[in-house]
Amino acid sequence: MSASTLIVAIRGWSTTGDLLLFGQPGGEVRPSFVAALERCLTDTEVWAPEVDLGMFSMRSAESVCQELLAAIDRKVREAPGQRIILLGYSAGSVLARRVFCLAHGAEESGTLGGEALPWAGRIERLVVLAGITRGWEFSSASPAYIRYLSPLINLMTRSICRLKRLFARQESPLPFVWQLKRGAPFVVATRIQYVCVIEALRRAGAQWSAGDLRSHGLPSTVFLLGAQDEYISPADCTELGPRAEFAFIELPGSNHTQAMQIEGDTPTARIRRERLSSACRDAFAKLAEHAWSLPASDIDDYLDPMDLVAARTADGGNVDQVAIIVHGIRDNGFWTKRVAREIKTLGRQDGREVRTPTPSYGYFSMWDFVRPGGREKAAYWFLERYADVRSHFPNAAISFVGHSNGTYIAARALELCPAIRFDKVVFAGSVVRRSFPWHRYADRVNAVLNYVGSSDGVVAFLPAVFEFFRWHALDVGGAGAYGFDEAREQANTARPRVTELRFVEGGHGAAVSEPYWPQIAGFVVRGVTPQHEEVRRSPLTTQLFRMAPAITLAGIACVGAVLASPVIVALWNSLVAPQLGSPEDALSPTMLSVAFLLSIFLSWAIGRFLKTW
Repeated sequence: MSASTLIVAIRGWSTTGDLLLFGQPGGEVRPSFVAALERCLTDTEVWAPEVDLGMFSMRSAESVCQELLAAIDRKVREAPGQRIILLGYSAGSVLARRVFCLAHGAEESGTLGGEALPWAGRIERLVVLAGITRGWEFSSASPAYIRYLSPLINLMTRSICRLKRLFARQESPLPFVWQLKRGAPFVVATRIQYVCVIEALRRAGAQWSAGDLRSHGLPSTVFLLGAQDEYISPADCTELGPRAEFAFIELPGSNHTQAMQIEGDTPTARIRRERLSSACRDAFAKLAEHAWSLPASDIDDYLDPMDLVAARTADGGNVDQVAIIVHGIRDNGFWTKRVAREIKTLGRQDGREVRTPTPSYGYFSMWDFVRPGGREKAAYWFLERYADVRSHFPNAAISFVGHSNGTYIAARALELCPAIRFDKVVFAGSVVRRSFPWHRYADRVNAVLNYVGSSDGVVAFLPAVFEFFRWHALDVGGAGAYGFDEAREQANTARPRVTELRFVEGGHGAAVSEPYWPQIAGFVVRGVTPQHEEVRRSPLTTQLFRMAPAITLAGIACVGAVLASPVIVALWNSLVAPQLGSPEDALSPTMLSVAFLLSIFLSWAIGRFLKTW
């Protein structure tokens, strides 16, 4: 006779004995853990599906979840009446949440378009043990040796994974663990799916109480976290939004690995065993009565103050619209507050609940913009912020207003994560490719407004030139100076409708200046396309923009020649001058010294310029 409750224990990343673990315990669920938990719980089966997730695994996180889903489906068909609890350890918490969403019919786009599996309604609880539900990252909270070795670990992991891709077919171009980084598309899509599923279940049982969650089909989530966890804080493993179905339990004397060590008779092992079994067994209302169960308000102490302000101003479920406003490079983002104020003022006039978060990734220099990985890191940052907004405002239509690098972040987010959706999009000083395929996102973007500057030389002489020469590694373009190709090609009925204002008088920051704030607010809140008197670009500016590729390329060539001048002088003296047969043709040591000093000075000047401009 089968047990009445099935606990599916989903393992984390890495395996004991892996090279970079130096023989330390990994993320697999050990038989001793299963046996210890089963002894504490009557009429309960603990089952750990076998999944290969070694240190250098190149498996696709999505395919792992599909494999887990199929394995659980086969398992639960053997006992149709079993209650199901999904228990995920560390990285397994993200996989467990994704399996929960897939079982309820969630699709990659974040919507509930699929059919729920017959046993989805039997999932009564998710237990997150030292979970990274919001992804992992190297931060100041990480151990000092991890922070110190992180560049080496990154390099070593990527090198080994590249070799694996070279000599064997792999499911994913990225290591498995890289797909679980903070802000990674898989993690963000999973968070959005979770919010979507919970809201659908909440609507199915319109009235419910914390003490009677299951009668209305709403599963609970219990987070267990070691008090000494060196990788995760409570704010890292939970969400910002309404958390009436969440419970938080702290494991004293436990770090990240020790959270799994419930075997033995030591005092800390007994406490871990007791609290984990309670998290799996007790009714949700009873969990909250324990002295060691933390109220949600205590978790708020770990959150960013800006998030707390947003969280306490209104019930997230009643917000109609949200506009995320993001600044660009060389910009502290002060204008974003003014645009936010205009949008909220217009929303109040229309009787709507509108929120306007203005997250900032700090001062983003030209060096951050051009260096490898700089823009991608900012895109991951935005994906994380988007998931936070969706978590707290699950029923709101989300729009986006961005300038310069902020526009790249939004466009890249659409490309990376199918769960990203925008109602309205406003771009100013855009560095997105002119050829950006808006039509591919017709089901995820309703309308686009792009401001094109009359003299935006920043875009014309840098991103637009990179696009002209098809330097795909930089993946930027000249939409802020020339507009989008689809804006001229599409029919009036096309979706998303790409509207452009040609031209806004001024340079790179013209469209985020005060005269345009009411226009932006009107488009975001009411969908009103601004009435704009067309401005003609001056003949001189037009001619300079036409010559921008040649001018930029000549400038790069000149700088390169100066930087390479010591090498040029040395090669002349060693190879060319001897062939000419005259000592006078050789360049003097003084010339070599001057060239060397000039090269050093110019390198320093360019570095300072890129980091401050």
